[in-house]
Amino acid sequence: MNVTRSTRTRGILGITGHAGAGHVHSHSGFVQDDSAGFAVIACLLRRAFPVCTTISSVEADIETGTVIVKTQDGGTGVATARRGITPYEATLARLAIGLDAVYSQSAAFTAFGRIYGQGCLELPVALQTATCLAVINTFEKRHPGLLLFCPEAMEGKVGRCIGGVIEIDSVPVSVLGILNANEGGVGPDEDLEGNVMLGEKGKVMKTLGLDSLPTIIIESKAYVPAVCKGQEENKFWVRINGEVDNRFVYNALVIGAEAADLPCIASDTAYPRGKGEMAAATHVLGKKIAELGNTLATTESSKEKVQIIAELAVLVSQDAGGISFMSSKLHDLVGGGGIMPGSSAVLSMAISESAIRIWKIPVFTAQDSDMYLSILEKTVPVLENTIQEASSEFEKKKNFAENDFGYLLHHD
Repeated sequence: MNVTRSTRTRGILGITGHAGAGHVHSHSGFVQDDSAGFAVIACLLRRAFPVCTTISSVEADIETGTVIVKTQDGGTGVATARRGITPYEATLARLAIGLDAVYSQSAAFTAFGRIYGQGCLELPVALQTATCLAVINTFEKRHPGLLLFCPEAMEGKVGRCIGGVIEIDSVPVSVLGILNANEGGVGPDEDLEGNVMLGEKGKVMKTLGLDSLPTIIIESKAYVPAVCKGQEENKFWVRINGEVDNRFVYNALVIGAEAADLPCIASDTAYPRGKGEMAAATHVLGKKIAELGNTLATTESSKEKVQIIAELAVLVSQDAGGISFMSSKLHDLVGGGGIMPGSSAVLSMAISESAIRIWKIPVFTAQDSDMYLSILEKTVPVLENTIQEASSEFEKKKNFAENDFGYLLHHD
């Protein structure tokens, strides 16, 4: 695949991807590396805008609880851990030196063994946050004025966006990478994932034309029990909701995966909208936590207290990630992938049951990225050939969304 800088200010199609710092677990056994999209976008960008994203230093300050990651090409990322940093943790954090910062969850794993969000393991999440910020800043330092940058610029959020226009085999493509992250290494909070058009990110999207371009959304490497149970090999997973999302982008991705000779499953019944799913799930989890709290309030035996608190720890460190990552009303509009209606289809990876049994939590690798890029290489010309139909589909369904959810689409 030949990836070069473009002289255009917008592409004819889009590709977006995010990293959700600390968004590792969800409900019902769902577990993922949610940095895959950000990594793929970074890999695309550095083919057109060469940078070295090798981590050259990690400084964890035990006085301030701040972790600073620097790359070989001068990028710097800074994040904080809410409950501070011990000297032992400061030593462990330096194990990330020499790794590629593009693979941020892998860096956190190398240093700390595993990662939990929801304020359960704050320093690994802060390290992941700082690592992604260092990648973005590396591009900013190495290629000033050639790419677009913006902060999430919403209360409690410390992530950033990077965007630009590249050409993939001479096809102009607008690309956008997003880090969704919170202060203190908590979260996840991903109201700005996918191609959600809000705040400063929305302004960058409009500049790149991503408010109207059919778009491929790159998502996580995940174990989803309902899909992966019994699966013997990793498979790519193409998803839309047939009633709401863009079937032309979906079809192009399915064709692209087949042309790349990579195993793929596809579903057009994912991401239901307007059903109140997030609000309902939040209610159910809140009720479970309340019930355990009420039971704990009247429990006297140490053994039973420990059992109740351990169950609370599972709910908070795992299940709660499935409801904290997005606001409930926004979820009704964009679903779990942050998909603006009519615009997109999602490409992710579903891992095998044997892999999750060994690794416990998926980790996105350079080899995985190469496979995603192979699919994109085959998908882009297919989508280019149906771009008028895909654009018409976007306009038709986008108008419907504006009628029903205009207060969200136009919120600053």
